Amino acid sequence: MDLIGAPVMTKDFVVSGTCTANLNGMCETMYRPDMEPDDLFETISQCLLASVDRDALSGWGAMVHVITPEGVTSRRLKGRQD
Repeated sequence: MDLIGAPVMTKDFVVSGTCTANLNGMCETMYRPDMEPDDLFETISQCLLASVDRDALSGWGAMVHVITPEGVTSRRLKGRQD
């Protein structure tokens, strides 16, 4: 949902948190269907780090979970800490 309450919906991904608007724009730009797990992790990481750098309330890194039929891969991202 944007600042005036209009729904923002996509079929391929979901974003949430304090930098939702930034994340939505980054993901719309960088996401491609049928990405390999490593490519998807890199895309998620770049979207997260670029988005939190533009939001004063966000930061301190993130956990990225890539879910595939073979299992779940989890990795921690370190972000700015100011």
